[in-house]
Amino acid sequence: MKQSSMLMACVCLCVAMAARGQSVAVVDMEELVKSHPNTISDKKLLEQTLKDFRVENDDLRQKLEAMQEDFEKIRKEALDPALSEKARKTAEERAGKAREALIASDRTAREKMQSRQEQFNDMQMRMRKKTVGELREVIGKYAEDKKITLVLFAEATVYNEKSMNITDAILKQLNVQPAPRVTEEITKPIPVKVKDAPAPATPK
Repeated sequence: MKQSSMLMACVCLCVAMAARGQSVAVVDMEELVKSHPNTISDKKLLEQTLKDFRVENDDLRQKLEAMQEDFEKIRKEALDPALSEKARKTAEERAGKAREALIASDRTAREKMQSRQEQFNDMQMRMRKKTVGELREVIGKYAEDKKITLVLFAEATVYNEKSMNITDAILKQLNVQPAPRVTEEITKPIPVKVKDAPAPATPK
């Protein structure tokens, strides 16, 4: 309903401006973003960032697995019936400390990966904001030179004549060719997870 209302408003606005002899144009902003020179370098940086995060994630997981193995070893020692009461008590204390360290490390690892995810999201937002800002400046200058009163997003209109679409003209201003269609793009971060550390049994 909201989208229909917005489209109707655009139609009415275009009709009113046409009646006044004012010029209206549309652009495919997504096409412009894909074709912008920033996007290529940004994509490479995002891919490298994801790679670095995966390496860090794997390192954290390996450390947690090692700590889990150490805990299991200590716990088994504490359950050895051959131990004296004093030795058993010492082993249980060691097992308790190992368990606490494992839980704390697991929590820290999860928090670190969550922080990395947020950093990645913020990086994407800042990159897109910068590119869109530059595109708006180019579109604004082109519209001013061509005496275009209003420029709309093509996807926000029900119908527009091909002659109204200035996407290719803006691409020429950027000295780039339209980007080829691709099936996969980095549009959101690939989730990174730290392997769950099983809740160790309390030594008896």
